[in-house]
Amino acid sequence: MTADPTEKGPIHTARVPPSLLVLVTGGMGLSMFVLYAIGALGPFLIEDLEISSSQLGLLTAVTFGTATVLSLYAGQVADLLGGRRAFALLMVLVAADFALLIATRTYGFLLGALVLGGAAQSLANPSTNKLITTHVPPERRAVAVGVKQSGVPLAAFTAGLTLPALAAAMSWRAALALVIPVALAAALAAVLLPKDTGRSAKLRLALPAAPNPPTRWLMAVSLCIGCGLSALNTYLPLYAHQRLSMGERSAGALIAAIGVSGIASRVLWSRLSNRLDVPRSLLILTVASVVFGALLPAATGATWLVWVGAVGLGCSAAAANAVSMVAVTQGSGFGGTGHASALVSMGFFAGFVVGPVTFGLLVDTTGGFAAGWALVTAVFAVAGLCSWGGRRIVRDSV
Repeated sequence: MTADPTEKGPIHTARVPPSLLVLVTGGMGLSMFVLYAIGALGPFLIEDLEISSSQLGLLTAVTFGTATVLSLYAGQVADLLGGRRAFALLMVLVAADFALLIATRTYGFLLGALVLGGAAQSLANPSTNKLITTHVPPERRAVAVGVKQSGVPLAAFTAGLTLPALAAAMSWRAALALVIPVALAAALAAVLLPKDTGRSAKLRLALPAAPNPPTRWLMAVSLCIGCGLSALNTYLPLYAHQRLSMGERSAGALIAAIGVSGIASRVLWSRLSNRLDVPRSLLILTVASVVFGALLPAATGATWLVWVGAVGLGCSAAAANAVSMVAVTQGSGFGGTGHASALVSMGFFAGFVVGPVTFGLLVDTTGGFAAGWALVTAVFAVAGLCSWGGRRIVRDSV
C-alpha cells in the first residue's frame, strides 16, 4: 500500500506516539457515545419520555442524518483547520451536545439537542485520520487506525456496562453528565499537540467533488454496514428486555458485549487487511455478520444465543468500518484523507439514519422484532455482495 500523496504534513517520529493513540481512540469513542447511550438507556427513555419504539429510532436517525449532511463539508473543515484544531472542535461539540441532552425535558428538545451530536460525528473520522496521516509514518498507519477505531466499540462497552446501572442509581441525565468533563479534557489535550504545518489556507468550503469509483464502492459497503449496526445497537437491549425478559442491566450488558469483542476485532482486522487486502477482509466480515445476525431472532427459544450473536457481531460487523478507514488512510486512489474519510463516513452515517427508523417502524407495525432482525441480516448480506462486486476496483486503489 502507498501513502496518500495529497497529504503534506510531516512525519514527526518513526513510531506511533502513545499519547496520540490515546487521544484519537478516546475521540472516536466520545463522538459515537451518544449512539450507544440511546441503546443502553432505551428502556429508561421510553418509560421517562413515554415514547414508542419508532420514536426511539428517530433519535438515532436525527443524529446521523445531521452527520450525513455535514459530512459533505467535514472533510474540508478538517483539511482547512488541520487535525489538531478540527479534533478540538469535535470534542467541544460533544461536550455541548451532552450538556443539552441533560437539560432536556421533552422529546422534541431531545431531538434538537442531537443535531449537535451529528455535527460532532461528521468530524470524527476526518479529524482523527488527519492527525494520523500527519504524525504517524505510513507503515504504521494501519495499526494506528485499527487502535483508533477500537474507540467506537470501547464506547459501546463503557455505555452498556455503566449507563444502565448509573441511570438506575441516579437518573439517565446524571449518567450522561459524566461525559462532559471528559470531552473538555480531550479538547484541551488536542490544543497542546504540535501545530499542523501541512494545513492549507487556500481551501474554501464548497460541495465536494463526486466520489471516484473506489470511494463510491466503500460508501456503498459502509451504508449497508451502518444500517445493520445502528439498528442492532439501538434495539438489541430493548429486544432483550421486552422479548427475552432480561433485566435492564443485563440487556444493557449486551451492548458491552458487542463493544468488548469489537475492540479486539478492529485492531486485529486492521492488521489483517494489509495481508488479505481490503475487499477480501470486508467480504469475510460481512458473511460472518449474516451468520451471527441470524442468531438474534432464534434467541427467543434459547436466550444464550443472543449473547453469541452479540459477541459475533462485535467481532465481524463492528470491525468493517475500521477496515474501510485503513483503505482511506493507506491508499492513494481515494484522494485527500480528510475528503475521502468524510465521504466514506457519509455512507456509514446514512445507514445509521435508515436502520433505526426502519427497524422501529417494523416493530410498531408488526408487533414483534422478527421483521427487524430480518432487515439487519438482509443489509449485511447486501454489504457482502457489494464487497464481492467491488473487489477489483478497491484493490487497485490500495
